Amino acid sequence: MYKLLIVLFILTQSILFGQNVVINEIMASNQSTLYDDDGDAPDWIELYNTGAEAVDLSGFGLSDDTLETQKWVFNDTSVAPGAYLIIFASDKDRQTEYLHTNFKISASGESITLSDTGGFIIDQVDVPEICTDISYARQTDGSFPWVFQTPTPGSANTGDVFEGFADTIAVSLPSGFYSSGITVELTAGDSRIFYTLDGSDPDSTCTEYTTPINIEATSVLKAVSLKTNYLSGPTIYRTYFINEDTDLPVVSLITDPYNLFDYNYGIYVDGPGWTPNPPHRGANYWMDWERPAHVEFFDDDKNQGFSENCGIAIYGAWTRSYEQKSFSVKFKDSYNADAIEYPLFPGFDVTTFKSFVLRNSGNDFYYTHIRDAMMQTLIEDLDIDYLEYRPAVTFINGEYWGIYNIREKISEHYIAYRHGVDPDNIDMLEDSMKVIHGDSLHYKQLIDYVSSQNMTTDEAYNYVTEMIDLDECLLYFAAQVYYNNQDWPANNIKYWRERSENSKWRWILYDLDFGFNLYENTGQSENHLYYLLSGIETRPGSNPPWSTLLPRKLVENPRIKNQFINLIADLLNTNFKSDRVIGIMNDMADHISGEIASHRTKFGIGGENLNRMTTFAQQRPNYVRGFVRDFFDAGNDGNITLNSSEGGRIKLNSLYFEPDDLPWTGVYFQNNEVQLKAIPDNGYKFDGWSGATTSGDAVISLSVGSSANILASFSPDSGMAKQIVINEINYNASAQFDSGDWIEIYNGSSQAVDISQWIFSDSDPAHQFIIPDGTTLEPDQYLVLIEDEDLFTSCFPEVTNYLGETGFGLSGSGEFIVIYDEEDQFIDSLTYDDNAPWPTAPDGSGPTLELLNPALDNSKGENWAASGGNGSPGTINTVFTSVQESPDQNIPEIFGLYQNYPNPFNSVTHIRYSIAEKGLITLKIYNMLGQEIAILYNGIQQAGNYTARFDAIGLVSGVYIYRLQSEKVDMARKFVFIK
Repeated sequence: MYKLLIVLFILTQSILFGQNVVINEIMASNQSTLYDDDGDAPDWIELYNTGAEAVDLSGFGLSDDTLETQKWVFNDTSVAPGAYLIIFASDKDRQTEYLHTNFKISASGESITLSDTGGFIIDQVDVPEICTDISYARQTDGSFPWVFQTPTPGSANTGDVFEGFADTIAVSLPSGFYSSGITVELTAGDSRIFYTLDGSDPDSTCTEYTTPINIEATSVLKAVSLKTNYLSGPTIYRTYFINEDTDLPVVSLITDPYNLFDYNYGIYVDGPGWTPNPPHRGANYWMDWERPAHVEFFDDDKNQGFSENCGIAIYGAWTRSYEQKSFSVKFKDSYNADAIEYPLFPGFDVTTFKSFVLRNSGNDFYYTHIRDAMMQTLIEDLDIDYLEYRPAVTFINGEYWGIYNIREKISEHYIAYRHGVDPDNIDMLEDSMKVIHGDSLHYKQLIDYVSSQNMTTDEAYNYVTEMIDLDECLLYFAAQVYYNNQDWPANNIKYWRERSENSKWRWILYDLDFGFNLYENTGQSENHLYYLLSGIETRPGSNPPWSTLLPRKLVENPRIKNQFINLIADLLNTNFKSDRVIGIMNDMADHISGEIASHRTKFGIGGENLNRMTTFAQQRPNYVRGFVRDFFDAGNDGNITLNSSEGGRIKLNSLYFEPDDLPWTGVYFQNNEVQLKAIPDNGYKFDGWSGATTSGDAVISLSVGSSANILASFSPDSGMAKQIVINEINYNASAQFDSGDWIEIYNGSSQAVDISQWIFSDSDPAHQFIIPDGTTLEPDQYLVLIEDEDLFTSCFPEVTNYLGETGFGLSGSGEFIVIYDEEDQFIDSLTYDDNAPWPTAPDGSGPTLELLNPALDNSKGENWAASGGNGSPGTINTVFTSVQESPDQNIPEIFGLYQNYPNPFNSVTHIRYSIAEKGLITLKIYNMLGQEIAILYNGIQQAGNYTARFDAIGLVSGVYIYRLQSEKVDMARKFVFIK
């Protein structure tokens, strides 16, 4: 007992002393007040010891989550009496000379807690929305009240109180394009206005506004309002283009010139660490520095698309030393702009961006300015991770800065927005398994396997197809071979996967500048296939054995080798066909032709025409075919001509052909089998192949000869079997509710259908599940085909109308699935996807893909929705919507609340719902504690279909609920907000 009392006394004294330490000052939007050991300006928290004795903080916690008070815990740290302690809320999570938490502070406001060793909160501050470089602090150290003040990190608080904010400035003219000089008027109540016209940060030492401002040349107006005892009003930014003419969109970057051009601080200049040999490592532009800025964007018609605060940093590698340097443009809480919601790339599904790149065209800067973008454009219609492109004219502080290529920035958010995954739950690697996010353990398992196992077996094939997205991987390698990219694969290689059980590795195509004859005239004749697959380092530093190991081992497998050979042939017949390549190249060059001369004059460069690239495009296909013949001992060229009757499509290897595409002729390799598949349209059946081969099998292999003509015949089929449809798909279950992969089929006919010996398959013909004899599907009945019985029954113990196990899963990135009968006649097929217009929430977030109505065309993504909960196997879909008899009738028959899009989302999402009859409607947002967050609609609403927009700025990342209520319904769904 005596020992226990001693322990309790020590703990009590520790807690009492600990209560002398308080949170004293917080900065949630730091740009220039205080820098850490990396030269960054993160958020920070100041603690103050009000007591007369030192306090040991070991085991104490700081957090931005009141439910997790020990989110970040102090190691061996103490604070002396009357002393201050600064902790950077940087998310860097380290404790050396400088302390860094594992979280940041939201500039839009959140709670910060200090807890003792038991996790009990001893101080809590509810930080309101805060301005940049202004702190929220106790008016005097250790006491109340809390006020906004001029920051005093590590020293006594000032005691000054800001009474509010100066008046917001009103501007008479918007940013934009003007044919002649303009006059701009400013007003801001009784506040004084100070402004600049060169991008400099305005303050009381700058020109004070007294009379309207005359602007005769392109300028940026930057103004701030000031008022005694008040915080300055928000800085306003306006770019006025005077007599500027361009066909391209325009980007205006505005930042204090000090941020760019100061000898010691500027990110664009040589600086004191500059070294004379290119690329001048040690120069300021090689530092990992970020500076505050403002960006305005104007579209092709010169309408303003967005105007936001941001951070900018120099981007790239060797090309940082060029006259025109690339920028990464970043949106963060600290700039009060967490992301932009704007269609930066017209026609592209993704419209939310946390960052983008203004690229100087990389190593192509001195040449065509389209080389990398052109190569990525060639295959943007295929299933590969590439970077979107849009050229734009750029001005910096009103000065013309030439053409930049707007590009996506590779990051965890690039993956999240393209694939609908949690950006905090991915592995992303570069080079030789260097970790960017997550870890390399899963990929190392793959490399260890292919290094040690016999890769010629079916077992090896099955293993690698479970580990990697094989179709995407081979496409990535085939493209690089065609491009003759000489700065790869030892460089410019990034690959990723979602951290979940069934996820697969994918590769990102970027930085292709060294392809397509960048520095040579004869690159079209270089054997890049040998370079990739020989295992010999043919170009020192570019293709060492570690970098080519995976493709070399993959093609040891006969099935993968055959697929790779056919894929190269497919591409040379389509995307890489010379006429198509040259057409795209010329279109892209023409698009910037009106601006390229001014751009080259600005930077004193000569540039080149397209001759070398054109020669490459003309000659490369024949060379690549020769490389394939030599390396794989493939046969001579052979022609295949495809045709079909009305009523279906043909798949040849990786290519799909609609009837309007036929007849079609392509060049393949003799004595190398190609794969053909006939796909009937709904209401048709496949009758057989004729010509070079005769077969009634829908899926066949054909050995190519010198010439082969083949016809696929289809005919109308009104049988009841055609009313059996794929109605629900579970292809990437969440880790919290993993029922395995499965599909549900539905009999929409009025008669029972014997489905014995029917086959369910996916894009791999070897994956086949044969439905047992004696299986009949009654009218209006459902049947689930499952991959894993244990997983499925543990999640859905009440469901009994299932069959399995199928023996194979479904791709998390979308694929072709099919049902055909015992005579190989196609019953139903579709290719689902994890990108819009297909719902993205079923890709790992929990819901399934559900068909809105079995009578709808299930090959179209817009006819599917994300299910409520975790799906409805064996029963009517949760999203079932009646199909209207009249196509012009838009009044829904039932109430409906559908999965938001996008989901997960950053900042903005959209919620669709249907109202069956007029009435009082509410649509509200709640957090997981049931607290009301927002009201999207509250009032009388007519029957109809609606879409509500929800902006989550100011909320913390997490799961939320949206709820639709009326007198007759109460419906709710979950969605995920990711910052």
